[in-house]
Amino acid sequence: MTVLITGARGAIARNVIAQLLDAGTTVRAASRVPGATDLPKGVDPVRVDFTAPETLAPALEGVEKVFLYAAHEGIDAFVTAAQEAGVKHVVLLSSAASAGPDNDIGRMHLAVERPLEASGIPWTFVRPAMFATNSLWWAESIRNEGVVRLPYPDAPVNPVHERDIAEVAFAALTEDGHEGRTYVIDGPGHLAQRRQVELIGEAVGREITVEELPRAVAAKFLPESLLDMLASGSTELWGPTSEAVTGRPARTYADWVADHADDFR
Repeated sequence: MTVLITGARGAIARNVIAQLLDAGTTVRAASRVPGATDLPKGVDPVRVDFTAPETLAPALEGVEKVFLYAAHEGIDAFVTAAQEAGVKHVVLLSSAASAGPDNDIGRMHLAVERPLEASGIPWTFVRPAMFATNSLWWAESIRNEGVVRLPYPDAPVNPVHERDIAEVAFAALTEDGHEGRTYVIDGPGHLAQRRQVELIGEAVGREITVEELPRAVAAKFLPESLLDMLASGSTELWGPTSEAVTGRPARTYADWVADHADDFR
């Protein structure tokens, strides 16, 4: 079996690739500039640009399954190329926002989900909630200033480790019975953003200051839907954790920090 992985430079894709290689699967990794992507030995780099439909057919030749990042601007061309190539299953990295109130993030991902649903190609939608990797936005200010600036620092969040998301995708790609399923994946428990920063400080052995950003400033670089969620202080769960699919307990945010401590040093 050959699996095409799009978005090969992303943290989730890299984890999916590692699991597929461990399982002895042939992996083809797609990006717009394959030579610029650092890939493990044995992975075949291919060019895929969803705004350049002519790149799709060569990349999909001989491919049985695809792990797809949501690229709504080229989804119709991808569906046509996948149908013509005889792709048997597409596992889409979508977003829990697709199931929530109307918002830009949800609309973007639904614009990919709906054509896949109508394509006749078996699909699985993986819809994670908040990525733990969002914390990497703070890495530069932590390293250089020992400070994190964020809106609503005491708001509760429930981040999901990228390895848990990748393990759900891997299961969908390699096991039977996942076709036509939508998996919403949440984290294992809420904690305040301020506590996230404390855990990073504990891991790197230094005190990190938290400065609260006014909403008007944060709105310049964060989606309004995210700011609304933080402002509400909601501890609503989007769905179960990855354990519902993998059978293994979800990783905590403290686990994520231990895995990424060097990024903040």
